[in-house]
Amino acid sequence: MDLATALLAVMLLIILGLAWRLVRMEKEVGRLAQAPPASLQLLQKEVQAMRSGVDERLRENLQHAQELSQQLGELRKATEQVGQLGAGLDELQKILQPPQLRGAFGERLLEEMLSDILPRDTFRLQYTYPSTGVRVDVAVLLGEGRLLPIDSKFPLENFRRYLDLRQSGSAESEAAHRAFARDVKRHVDDVASKYLSPEDGAGDVAFMYIPSESVFHEVAISGLDADGVPLVEYALRKRVVTVSPNTLHAYLSVVRMGLRGFRLQKSARDILQHLSHLQSDVEEMRAELGTAIRQARHSLANLAEAEDALSRVERRLEKIGGATEPQPPPAR
Repeated sequence: MDLATALLAVMLLIILGLAWRLVRMEKEVGRLAQAPPASLQLLQKEVQAMRSGVDERLRENLQHAQELSQQLGELRKATEQVGQLGAGLDELQKILQPPQLRGAFGERLLEEMLSDILPRDTFRLQYTYPSTGVRVDVAVLLGEGRLLPIDSKFPLENFRRYLDLRQSGSAESEAAHRAFARDVKRHVDDVASKYLSPEDGAGDVAFMYIPSESVFHEVAISGLDADGVPLVEYALRKRVVTVSPNTLHAYLSVVRMGLRGFRLQKSARDILQHLSHLQSDVEEMRAELGTAIRQARHSLANLAEAEDALSRVERRLEKIGGATEPQPPPAR
C-alpha cells in the first residue's frame, strides 16, 4: 500500500466514524420522542446544530482529501521525474566510463567556464609549448610571455570503487582509498613534470582541474596522503593547485581582474610612449617651423630690397622721361 492509498483510507475511516455518530444521534432522538415537548424541542435544536457541525466537518474533510489527492498526484509525478533523472545519471556514468570520454567531458566543461569568465583572446585551448612540444588543455595568457597552464584530470575508477565498497561495508574500501590517492598523486606528478616549463613562461604554478566536486572534496578534505603528507600539501610542494569547478571559477575571477589591471598598465605605457613620440614630433616640427620662419624673413628682406631697387629704377626712368620730352618754343 503506497502513501496515497493509506491517507485516503484514513480519511474514509474518519468520515465513516462521523456518519455512525450521526446515526446514533438520530436513534437517540427517536427514543426520546415521547419526552416532554420542551425537552424534545431543545434536543432537536441540539441535534440540528450537531448535524450542521458534522456536515461542515464532512465538507472540510472532503476538501482536504481532494487537496491531498492532488498533492499526492504531484508528488507522484515528481517522484517519476526523479527516477527518470536518476536513470539519466546512470546512463551518463556509463557513457563517462571510458577515460577518453571523461577527459573530453572535463575539457568541454573547462572551455565553457573559461569562455564565460575570461575574454576569448586571453586563453588558448590545446596550447603547444614551443620548447618541448607538450600540449596542455588550456593556457591562460598573463602577458609579457607568461602562462598559466590548466590541465583537466578525472581520477574516477578507484574513487567509484572506493565509494561502492564503503557503502557495502567491505574491508577492501581502504585499499581502494589508497589506490585513489595514488591516482591523484600520479596526476599531480604528471602536471608538474609536463606543464611547469620556465622557458615557455609557465614556471610559477599550474592548475590541475578536477571536474567533479565530490572527487575534489575527497582530495581536499579527506585524510588522503602521498609520501606521508596530505595530497593537497603534496601538490602545492610540486607547485600544482588542485581546483574544482567552483574553486576554479573563483581563481579565474581573480585572474580576470589581474588581466584587466595589466591591460590598463599596458595601455598607460602605450599612452606614455605615444606622448613621448608626439613630443619628439612637436620638437621636430618646431625646428622646421623656425627654419621656415627664418627663410620667410630672409625672403621678405630680399623682397624689400627688390622693391627699393625697383623704386630707384622707376625714379630714374621718370627723370630720363622728363629730359627727353620736347621743350615748347620760346614766346615772341
